[in-house]
Amino acid sequence: MKKTTFRNLFAALSFIVILLPIYPSIRSYFSKRCITEKYGVDYNDRRKKLGLYPLPSDWGRRNLDSCIIWYNPSGHVGHRWKNVYFKGCSIEKELDFFGFGYDAEKKQYTKVLEVMTRYDEQAKVVDIRYKVQTASSNRFIAKAEADSLIRTLATVDSK
Repeated sequence: MKKTTFRNLFAALSFIVILLPIYPSIRSYFSKRCITEKYGVDYNDRRKKLGLYPLPSDWGRRNLDSCIIWYNPSGHVGHRWKNVYFKGCSIEKELDFFGFGYDAEKKQYTKVLEVMTRYDEQAKVVDIRYKVQTASSNRFIAKAEADSLIRTLATVDSK
C-alpha cells in the first residue's frame, strides 16, 4: 500500500513539474483562441450595431502576448489593421488604423485615422476616440468627421 501511494504521489509530482513550465504557453494559446472566437469576424454584427468598424474576413492575423492584430495584406491606403487587446478571455480595447496617404519613398503614412474603442470588464463600450494624425498635427475629431474621411477611402478603392 505504501509503495502504491508513493508511486501515485511521484507520478502526480512529475506531471506537475513537466506541466509547470508550459502552463503560460497553454494559457496564452487558449486566451488568444477565446478572443479570436469571441471578438473576431463573428463579432462584426455587434461592431456594426455599436457603430464600430467591422473586421474583414480575408485579413491576416498575428498573435502577440496581449493583443491580436488583424491586418490588410494588400496596399497601403484604407483600413490597414485592427488590434484587439485582451486580458485572459476579456476584451480591453480595440484599435482601428486607417491610412489616407502613403509616402513610398519615406515608407510612412502622410495622414492616418486611429479609432480607439475601450471596453469595461463586462465587454461594454466605455468610449470611442477618433484621432487624425498628419506630419504637422494630431487632433481628436467627432465620429461624423471620421466617417466622412472613411467614405473618401471608398471612392479611392472603387477607382
